[in-house]
This record gives sequence, structure tokens and C-alpha cells, in this order.
Amino acid sequence: MNRDLGTYLLFKGLVAKGNLDLRDLNNNTVDAGKKNKKLLFRILKDNKNCEFGKKHNFSSISSIEDYRKQVPLSTYEDYHPYIKRMIDNNEEDILCSYPLVAYAQTSGTTGKHKFIPLTQKVINLYQKYTLTTMVAMTDRYCREKYGRPLKPGRGLFICIEFEDKLPNGRAATNVPEITAKQLSWLYPYLTNVPFKKLFKLGDVSGYYLYLRFALEDKNTMYIFGVFFSFIYEMLHYLKANWGTFVDDIANGTISELARPTPEARKEMMDFIKPNPERAAELRKEFEKGFDETILQRIWPNLSVIYGIANSVYTSYADNVRKISGDIPFDYSIYGASEGLFATPDSLNEGKRLLLPDSCFFEFIPVDDESKILLIDELEIGKEYEIVITTQAGLYRYRLGDIIEVVEYKNQCPYVFFSRRKGHLISITGEKTAEHHFDEVIKEISKAAGTEIHEWVVYVNNDTHPGHYTLAIENDAGLDLSIYNEMAEELLRKVNPIYDRFRKVLGIRPMTIVNQKPGSHSEWVDHMVKKGTARTQVKPVRVLDNKEKIDFFLERVI
Repeated sequence: MNRDLGTYLLFKGLVAKGNLDLRDLNNNTVDAGKKNKKLLFRILKDNKNCEFGKKHNFSSISSIEDYRKQVPLSTYEDYHPYIKRMIDNNEEDILCSYPLVAYAQTSGTTGKHKFIPLTQKVINLYQKYTLTTMVAMTDRYCREKYGRPLKPGRGLFICIEFEDKLPNGRAATNVPEITAKQLSWLYPYLTNVPFKKLFKLGDVSGYYLYLRFALEDKNTMYIFGVFFSFIYEMLHYLKANWGTFVDDIANGTISELARPTPEARKEMMDFIKPNPERAAELRKEFEKGFDETILQRIWPNLSVIYGIANSVYTSYADNVRKISGDIPFDYSIYGASEGLFATPDSLNEGKRLLLPDSCFFEFIPVDDESKILLIDELEIGKEYEIVITTQAGLYRYRLGDIIEVVEYKNQCPYVFFSRRKGHLISITGEKTAEHHFDEVIKEISKAAGTEIHEWVVYVNNDTHPGHYTLAIENDAGLDLSIYNEMAEELLRKVNPIYDRFRKVLGIRPMTIVNQKPGSHSEWVDHMVKKGTARTQVKPVRVLDNKEKIDFFLERVI
């Protein structure tokens, strides 16, 4: 099939399927509590004969009260012995009776590897609430704002294959890769890269690969980056190297910037020819400057940018916005290796609807841990620890995430991811959260006239009482310690409890130090060398263990 025709037909189909999925999403908000309970009892019925189901007598459970009595709250350590048997001995029907397709490999909050079983039911949900809904929401946006449907086009999809094989022969990688690989037959029509596969880590520089083919395609329609940090880093890479890309497109070459293996170079060259006309167009636009119009100038059909932007990724999304003009953002799902929890139902919205058809949800109020509530019993403005029962063998699992309820749609809440449980930093019990420091960083960035997207904070006990030290990385090499007083004033404003403790207990004022440029990139490389998948290395914000403290303090200027 002609590639452009295939792309046209595929995206027409994705819009239609996405509209059905959005209809399901909306319908599930009606009687969400009832539908969520129905999911639980289907999970219990389907898995009553697995080892875990027999041990906890799933067949006798007929109420939520029964479930809570017979199945205790759990963490990963409760499942580790079962998963070890599943991996080492290839045992099945242990945690669930649904067939397993792979394991999601994650570093966890402690840095230790965890292996989360994945079933096709879970993968189907990720496909449903990412790709198809993104395309349908973008089509609706184009119709409402421009009075026309979405113009089909291939997109820039950022995903390099990272896969370990476990003793049982199953793949151990990350959820986006597993989800994407099942759609590999669509890649030539779906993505700019014209291969029916993902390149493996080390075959070629990922950012070069994606950009090399996307820049040549003037009709590029979307950027899909999993995390907004990936998108920001890729665009930073483009800004630094656009001249090399233009030359390669003009001459039909692959520069050493790509660091390709001989095999990867050969595969890429089969799809590369000199294109001086497109190169001239790109050079003209890049020479005008890398401003807020650059993406629309090089890709006039760019209609949506997709990526996770909650928590530590918010600043990356803010920086991408500075060079993307009014291109709408799909702020992506709220999920983890353990499951999929919520999704937006429109573009440019940070709030996400919980998914009653994905997991059975329970919630522990942050301000009263003696209670456990259901999906339709939550209060707007309150924070809750989320507890999940999944369709892949996790039951009443304490994920460690804290969410805030911001609104209801019918009987289903919209939520924001607030923080990880315990991800508060404290000198004498005043409890300062990451988002408080985020507010400080935004204002320092404005005052200094420079982009700041990497920083860490720690309790400095060189004095008594101690004080916070904020280590900030900035590519401009500015001395940001001159903003000490402003930062301290801001922190006292955004966290009144800190302000009170400063007055009463004599906590010393916060200090700012400068971090060597590239420190956070070096941390990612450090973790990858230790065996952590690059997609699983989360940005560091709080220095909460010796490894992080030693690494980042060595890089203070």
C-alpha cells in the first residue's frame, strides 16, 4: 500500500475508534462507583482458581467488606516471592489466571528493580487511553477551533527498545515499549521512522533517529514523548544540532552525530535520499531563530504534543510551551508500571478522570488513615493515598501515590497527581513539598531570565538548626545564589507552615548553590549503567539517600 494512503486510512480509523473510546470514558463516569465494584467482582471471579485467589478464598467474597477482611493491604514486597517463582520457574496461575504477556521493569523508589506482571487486558487499556483518544481529542480540537477535521499525518514517536529476557523467557521492559511493539506493523504509517520495529538502545542515537526522519516530513502531525522531559531534551538537542540535520537531509547522509552501528546505518540508508529542497526550507526557518513559532514553521501540520507532565515533569512541559506557540498539549495518562489510573478527556487539561474500567480503586485520606473510601466517596480539595486492585495480579496494592480530587464529572472524580507518599522534606517537622520548591524555581527562572528545569534540595545540617539548600543547574552558568533572599521569601509565602517554624523554632534561611551543568544528565547515565531502563529514571528533586547525596553534592560548583 502507498505509505501516504496508509497513513490517511489509519488516522481516519483512529479518529473513529478514539471517539468510541471517549464515549466509553464519558459513560463510565455515570454510576462510577457501581461500575468500579462490578470490575472488582469480575476480577475476583476470573482469578478465584489461581494460587493467590485460593489462598484468600476469592470464591467466598460477596461484598467489599468481605474483600477487605480476606485480602490485606499490600506492597511490592508481599508479591516478590510469588513473582520470583513466576520468573525463575515459569510458574503460571499464581497471582492471576489471565495469561501474562511480559513484565514491566521499574527501578522503584528505592532504586531496586521491580518486575510487575502485565496482561493483555492491561496493555489494551494503555492503547485505548493513549493513542486513539489523543487522535480523537485532537480531531475535536481542530473542528472546534479551526472548523476543519484533523489532517492526517505521521508523527515523531520517541521510544527506543530496552528489553531484558527473564529466565522464564518473558520480556522485561517498560509499558510504553510493550504497548508500542504490539502496534509495530503500523509504524511505517503511524510514525516518521519507516521501520516495522523499534531500534535497540545502542543501535543509534535515539534523538538523531527520530529527528532525521521527522524533519524531512513537512507533514509531521504529532510529537509523542511519553514524558515531557524526553520532548524537552530532544528539542534542546535539535536547537544545538539543526545545522547538521539540514546538511544530512540536503546530502542524503547520516552524520556521526547519530553514532550508528554499521547495521543500523545500512537500514537507515535504505530510506534516505538527498533532499536539497526540504533542507533549504528548514535552513531558512531555523535561521530566523528558535522562538515560540519554530515548531509550527518547520511542521505546519503539527497538531498536538503528547507527554506526561505531572509532578517533576511540569517544568519540562512549561519549557516546551515556550517554543510551541499555541499547539495543544495532551497531558497524557496518570499511570505507572503497576497500572493505569486516569486520563484527560480534553486537550490542554492537567486534570484527569479516574478510570473505573481499569483498576478497582480504594483511597486512604491523608488526614485520616483510619478510613478507606471508594471512588464515589471522595471530597473535592482533599488528598488521598491511592490503593489499586489490577487486572494483572495486584490486590489492594499501596502504590505510594498521593492524589488530589479537583472536580467531579457525574459520579467520577477528576484528580491531580500530588506527590509520592513520604516525598516531603522536613527540618523540624514543618513538611515542605516538592511543589513548594517548584514555585520558588519558577520565580527564580523569571528573575534570572534563564530556563531552569533541573534542581535538587536537601536538608543542610552544617548549621543548627539546619536549613534547606537548593542546588540549581542552569546552562547559562549564572550565579543564582544572588536570589537567596527572594527564594527564602517565596518559600515562606507558599508554605505558611515553614514560615511559622522559621519564626518559632529558628530554622535558618534557605541557601542556593550552583550545580555543574549536565549533572542531572550524568545521573541518568549513572543509573542506566547500573541497569535501570532510561525510561524509568525519574528526575531527582529531593536528596533522600546517600547515593544521591554523594553524587549531586560532588557536582556543586
